[in-house]
Amino acid sequence: MKKHIGAIYLLIQIGILLQCQSDKNIVDKQVQPNYSGTYCINIQSLEMIIIQTGTDVTFSLKSVLLADGTGTVAGDSMRLFAVTEDSANFTSDLVFSADGQEFIGPFKVVDTNGETKISGILYGKKGVCSSYDVDSKGYPKFVKSDFTDLSKIHQISKFRSGFGHSYTDGTESCRSMKHYYTPFEKYRKDKTVEIYSPVDGTIVAALQDFEAGSDTLSNMEIQIEPDAQPAFIITLFHVDVLSPAINVGKKVKAGEMLGHAKMYYEQWKEFVTSFDIAVWVNTPTGSRLVPFFEIQDDVLFKNYIARGALSRQNFIISKQVRDANPLQCLSDEFVDGGNLENWVTLK
Repeated sequence: MKKHIGAIYLLIQIGILLQCQSDKNIVDKQVQPNYSGTYCINIQSLEMIIIQTGTDVTFSLKSVLLADGTGTVAGDSMRLFAVTEDSANFTSDLVFSADGQEFIGPFKVVDTNGETKISGILYGKKGVCSSYDVDSKGYPKFVKSDFTDLSKIHQISKFRSGFGHSYTDGTESCRSMKHYYTPFEKYRKDKTVEIYSPVDGTIVAALQDFEAGSDTLSNMEIQIEPDAQPAFIITLFHVDVLSPAINVGKKVKAGEMLGHAKMYYEQWKEFVTSFDIAVWVNTPTGSRLVPFFEIQDDVLFKNYIARGALSRQNFIISKQVRDANPLQCLSDEFVDGGNLENWVTLK
């Protein structure tokens, strides 16, 4: 009998030890993962550096878009907050993969009046982004297809122009480092001017501008990572996309139609004159904006020569010339268009 009692007691002790070990394993599994590191995000191929201490987070981008931000983490979820260059509030709620190598989640930018300026999906993968040194290698001529029907275009703004609003990469200030395309007046209406992918690639970001109203397919900013040059991001602004399929992760072909240029804004009851394109490249020293015309191949650029352009430089105000003829800005708005010619008029 005593032997049976001893055996039962031993089994109970073993059970207690196993339960304690199980409880310890559960506690161990609940230890907060640390997500510190560098992540390549889908927005403009920027690198986000996350530093986590316990449940507190700080993060930064190699960009003027956001000031350094803060956040909190609980389990696999992280909430981030930062202030944009124009004093709006950026927030994002991210969820990390089980191995901590990737995250995804919605983000939005809300202005000081409480209105959402832009929203979309933020995706990141641990590691640095692809880079390309334009200073040492020059511009690769990899774009073989245009992003719109050039026959419908009357004028194109120059890189570093004083039209629109200031749009820079942080290496320069108070200038528009993108190109606006102005259609002939008869085409300045919705569903009239086609927008195409200029490259084979992947849509890495599809952001909705706050001016879209209630239409979820309207006034999108589409960012495409080219297969041939993944360090570059081609950004197409103010696109009324064809369908919900025109979204993050979609593979596109050069010349594939994505939608139409948005030319009419219901809330303003007015037509606009132009839509725009920008080209970002991740370099060893950070993200830079470059002219669309510098990455077109010679065959494509011949279409512009046929419309009266003499060279790619017709569409570019050099940094030296712009610096010698500075614009004035209030926040990101130009006081005026400056004293240099902002436009190339096509024949």
